[in-house]
Amino acid sequence: MNPDRLRCAEAALRTVPEDYLAVTPEAVVVVDNGHSFHRGMHVGWAWAEDRRGCFLDFLSEHRMAGMSAQRFYADGTSEHLETPASMHQVTGDAAKDAEIERHFFERNRASYEWLRARGLLPPEGANVGSQDINEFLLKGAADDPDS
Repeated sequence: MNPDRLRCAEAALRTVPEDYLAVTPEAVVVVDNGHSFHRGMHVGWAWAEDRRGCFLDFLSEHRMAGMSAQRFYADGTSEHLETPASMHQVTGDAAKDAEIERHFFERNRASYEWLRARGLLPPEGANVGSQDINEFLLKGAADDPDS
């Protein structure tokens, strides 16, 4: 078993409460891109390499705890990956609030698109039901009025 991958997987899985995990570090090591669903928790992962060696992109999401994503490197370092925001500012000024909301939904749609393209999210509609609802609400109405 690849020790670098195992270090990354162990570090990533430590970020999720044990009661919500149905996947082991060993399973994450041998599956290049995977998803696990347990007790309302979804975790998704994808392996890649860069000049620093192998790394693991890891996402966890739960209806109550929200969404978190990080990139874990074999040297023990990690970095935050952008995820959709769950709330935005309200100023009381209708014009400002409309613009803030427009940016909020655009950013969230782009975040969901990137996470899905990276393989950290399952196809639309294939997630835990509560997460599919959250995604629908956090992306807002599409610009296309027919969708």
